[in-house]
Amino acid sequence: MSLKRFEDIIAYKSDQGITAFHARNLEVADVSEEIYSQMTSVELKSATVPSFNALAGLDESESFRALKAWSDEQNPAVLSGHVKFGIKSLTLNVTQICNLKCNYCAAGGDGTYGEAINKVSVEKTLPQLKFFLESLKDGSVFNLSFVGGEPFLYPQAMKVIYDYVLAQTAGRKIECRFMVTTNGTLITDAVVEMLKTMRIYVTVSLDGTKEINDIVRPSKSGRSSTDATLKGLKKLVAIRPYLESIGIAAVVTKQNSEIKQNYLFFKTLNVDWCEFNYAYAERDVETQNKYLQQMQEIAEIAWQSGGEEELRKIRTINAYFDVLDSQQRIENFCGAGKSYLMIDAKNRLYTCPWLVGEKDEIVGENSVIDYDKLDKYQKPLIELNNCNNCWARFVCGGGCMYVHREHTGDKHLKDELFCERTRGLILLSILYYKRARAAA
Repeated sequence: MSLKRFEDIIAYKSDQGITAFHARNLEVADVSEEIYSQMTSVELKSATVPSFNALAGLDESESFRALKAWSDEQNPAVLSGHVKFGIKSLTLNVTQICNLKCNYCAAGGDGTYGEAINKVSVEKTLPQLKFFLESLKDGSVFNLSFVGGEPFLYPQAMKVIYDYVLAQTAGRKIECRFMVTTNGTLITDAVVEMLKTMRIYVTVSLDGTKEINDIVRPSKSGRSSTDATLKGLKKLVAIRPYLESIGIAAVVTKQNSEIKQNYLFFKTLNVDWCEFNYAYAERDVETQNKYLQQMQEIAEIAWQSGGEEELRKIRTINAYFDVLDSQQRIENFCGAGKSYLMIDAKNRLYTCPWLVGEKDEIVGENSVIDYDKLDKYQKPLIELNNCNNCWARFVCGGGCMYVHREHTGDKHLKDELFCERTRGLILLSILYYKRARAAA
């Protein structure tokens, strides 16, 4: 790979020319062969900054001075990514049971997180939500995600909670955003009628065509789930005008690595977006390389079929485009413990959905928060995870603490495969961002 770096600038040479990215300033630009020649070759998997000693033999040519000037430049338009403590986003386990048994499930293998709970207590949840809502400043944005298990095993709770949040924030100019993640198998007519009264973002978990999805996402009895999911998805698409959006989230594993084929299938389902989430436990290098290669192929298919609009239907690329457009640095991969908390079906609080059921990770319950436990999350993740030398740090935000812990034993000790994968996706997005802006 023709990737080179000088301080906080990387450059990639392809048949589209030489694309450069300024890590601190979040700027994308073309550079000349002369400037490119002044930079030092690096590998995608490495975050190491070439030392000045490696450049000591370079003369003070005009191209070197131009490169150094751009590297030293401070862009006043770039926004800080620092996040002060203040919970603005919550995820709620409506239930901790599921009607499927996905091969890669991180929620105890069966959606229970090791503790099957049929229904969240609405009576406890409403005052808990009131506590968080009252702490918001007027004019804030508040996010609430419904998950499971399978949340549509208890849709009644979703509607009661939805109505309650809107009532509590009425007149305060608080923008409320509601999300639900579902396997799509329980979209009954009653659920459809309920959803028509809710402005909500819907994510349907679907891993591909029936041939692969039935293998990796079977029902608890081992039977097919795909037909029910596709039927549910069709019902959702039919009420799309009532919803904020409908998207498909697929999980990539060694067993399900043909994501190009899956992408082409998803394009036939008339959804607003799709994403391919690399399984947290997957460690196969060959599978990762295949994933990155196919993401390149998918991006090109999207670009050729619909330019930037179609590219943005790939959720990962859309997110990175948003960072570059807004010039908003990302210093935290997620808001865990800062702006975000997870509520399990017993109203216990965690910093991450995947930590549910781990007693040592409980940071509160009901309306009581353990601020001492949350204190260790308050520094930026790029600092806690020692990402200060990585060129992708302000687009990545330090990476997923859960993935890091699962592969290294420490939330703040980076999983290098995760880092390489993320840098690959960011670089891919940068290359298409330049093409999109050049075509605008």
